[in-house]
Amino acid sequence: MSIKKYVKRMSMRLFSKHIYLAVVLIVFFSCKKKVIEETVYDNIIYEVNDVAVYGSNVEKTKQKSTNQYISILYTDLFNQAISNNELAEISELTLAMGDKQTSNELIISHYLNSPLVNIPTNSQMRADLSTFINETYVRFYQRYPTEYEKIYLKKMIEDDPLMTAENVYIAFALSNEYYFY
Repeated sequence: MSIKKYVKRMSMRLFSKHIYLAVVLIVFFSCKKKVIEETVYDNIIYEVNDVAVYGSNVEKTKQKSTNQYISILYTDLFNQAISNNELAEISELTLAMGDKQTSNELIISHYLNSPLVNIPTNSQMRADLSTFINETYVRFYQRYPTEYEKIYLKKMIEDDPLMTAENVYIAFALSNEYYFY
């Protein structure tokens, strides 16, 4: 065997060993898959925190969306959350009508005609007007009434024997302040 062939053969073996070593190094030291362990907590129970009421209506700067208005109105009248199906249905009807004020009036009328609505009777309202007024302001506006508002609403209810709690709730739900949070 000639020296040329021997050198060529040795260089091929050496070259193949280097290739083999390079492949092994690449496989072991190249990209590694990182294993991330993720813990999923199921059935967590959250405590309900007290929510501070607003000091005045000046603090309310954001207008409620249609879904927020419907959902909050339902909660204020029935003291429970609205179902997703009912919210989607009423929201779609509101969009189809086009006139926001008219659709809100129809929604309120629909809710107040329900036998499940949580509204005081006329005699309950007139028995303790101060409590009724405070509770109505907190329920709809998330704030306490000012002294002037208490006096004005109390006088208005006392002066009009046909004024019912339903009329007061409609007025509060359709007021400009109720559209904001």
